[in-house]
Amino acid sequence: MEKLKVKEITLLMDENLSTEQSVSVEDKITDAIEVMLKNDLDRIAVTSKDKILGMIKLEDALKVIGLEGDLKKKAAKIIIIQGRKIVIE
Repeated sequence: MEKLKVKEITLLMDENLSTEQSVSVEDKITDAIEVMLKNDLDRIAVTSKDKILGMIKLEDALKVIGLEGDLKKKAAKIIIIQGRKIVIE
């Protein structure tokens, strides 16, 4: 299976979005999901060469890798990304 990149699902930037946490357009989607989950974010800025290009949403990223729906609204779920178990409550 081809590893999808963040650039595949980048949206226009929300002007209220913090850029403290960001991912590169060349990062894997699973890496972006990991950053969002670790930092309790539902969206994250996407950058290229230190320029902000847009953002991606956690829900969109989860759909792309085959996990439907907003997992934060459901009972605790466990997903494994790059060999790491992540519990979402």
